[in-house]
Amino acid sequence: MAPRGGRRRRGGPWRFERQVAVRHLVAGGGQTWLTVSAVAAGVIIVIFITGLIFGLRQDMARLLTESIAHVTIEVAEVKPVPLERVPGAGPGPSSSRLEQQAPQEKAIDDWPRVLDIVRAVPGVRLAAPVVRRQAFASRGANPIGTTVVGAEPALQEEVAPVTENLIAGRYQGLTSEEVVIDAELAEDLSVATGDRIRLSSNTGASDSFTVVGIYSRGRGRGEAYVTLRTAQSLFGLGTSVNAVLVKMVDIYAADQAADRIMALVPYEAKSWSREFPRFLDALKVQSAAAYLTSAFSLIASSFAIASILIVSVLQKAEQIGILKAMGARRRQIQTIFILEGLGVALLGSLAGAAGGTAIVYALSLVEQPVRRVGQTPEQLFPVAILPVYIALAVAAAIAATVVAAYLPARRAAALNPVDVMR
Repeated sequence: MAPRGGRRRRGGPWRFERQVAVRHLVAGGGQTWLTVSAVAAGVIIVIFITGLIFGLRQDMARLLTESIAHVTIEVAEVKPVPLERVPGAGPGPSSSRLEQQAPQEKAIDDWPRVLDIVRAVPGVRLAAPVVRRQAFASRGANPIGTTVVGAEPALQEEVAPVTENLIAGRYQGLTSEEVVIDAELAEDLSVATGDRIRLSSNTGASDSFTVVGIYSRGRGRGEAYVTLRTAQSLFGLGTSVNAVLVKMVDIYAADQAADRIMALVPYEAKSWSREFPRFLDALKVQSAAAYLTSAFSLIASSFAIASILIVSVLQKAEQIGILKAMGARRRQIQTIFILEGLGVALLGSLAGAAGGTAIVYALSLVEQPVRRVGQTPEQLFPVAILPVYIALAVAAAIAATVVAAYLPARRAAALNPVDVMR
């Protein structure tokens, strides 16, 4: 019979129940380890699938947004409005003829002040001044249209990496007489690193540059990269720029940052999610699929754990009868099996968390072969170790195991000991 009174208090709560639960687990031997292994396997499966699904999601987001600015700040185009919408216009009917002005080349003259303001906006990782305009690249009498981007190489690498996509030459250390072009333009002009090409702007200015790097992102015609000062001179901008590119810590916070920036500076701020809504839709679909897959994996693992625990408890009907014959009460029987389930849950979930994390970490170390000079090695399996989801998997496994132990224990505790012994 369970000890009562002062002895229970000196031994702590549930002393009798804890002793019996531990003895059951130790005496269970292989069956106990099988149950612990089932819990551990369930946690490993959830951690592995979650790490793989969310790793793929992160990799997709990186591929979609690594080569574009999260927020682009430019001078807003002035759009004509009807006379009746002009502030201060008199009442009554009016006649208006809307004529769109030809696009004007506009620049951001106070870009150092804009940089200071933008960098203070919460969530902004970096802001880079750039000159980005159309020009002609030629070698001989064969001009080909291209986009010239003038930026400091160190900042440009943070906005849209170039070095990791190089197939020849270099980008870092670019000088005012050098240019880096994409592979398609190099093929059209029949040039290689060390050759010279001419860039001509719409202002009539032109200059000759040495090709010191050729890159390929595998997405069609790219840009020609020069230094910021070179682009300012080529397009006659003086010390001005025509855009400020912003990178966010959280790419999904670009809309809020763009709205805040427009409230602080007299320029237009465009977020990537508003400029490329299909990209955002693709990421949302992948996120939904990741959450659903993780949830169903967790549910399936919980049912598997529950099935093993229910069978394990029901197999101990004879032991339950003996305990009741000795005077153990119904609540004590329930507590014993709940503590057993909790012990199995803690051992199995912690072992599963360690094993699942180790597997995901080992997979993250496997890298793809480097195919281009300067390319950063990438993971062969784009997995992610997510502490929040590991903790959720452990908590869910513990909850499922305890519930799975409680339900059959409640039924078994109500059995008549005479019937059980027979």
